[in-house]
Amino acid sequence: MKGFCLVAVVVAMLMFYQREPVYTLLIIGVGLFFYLLYKAKKSGNGLLGTFMSGNQTSQDRRFDDLMALIMLQQLLSNNSQGSSASREISEESQKRREEIDKIQNEVLDLLDSD
Repeated sequence: MKGFCLVAVVVAMLMFYQREPVYTLLIIGVGLFFYLLYKAKKSGNGLLGTFMSGNQTSQDRRFDDLMALIMLQQLLSNNSQGSSASREISEESQKRREEIDKIQNEVLDLLDSD
């Protein structure tokens, strides 16, 4: 019975793949992710080493908290650099826009004088 259900699912996915290949690959990817997550939780090994593992000691929890704080600090420090970079880009685009407007006005003045 299990084999028949598996064959039916494969045939249905192949039929759906002919109409929408991107969605089919997305569905397969999500299903594979959840299958791996289920297997990792069931075995207790965790998905990525100690990440999402079953039992942890207090030292492991403290290490995980420390890593989370370091990642958060890195994220916040990158945001401040990114905002200054976007500000510089917007200033440059404003200068280019002003130059384009100036040239456009000059060309229109030249056309009007003829």
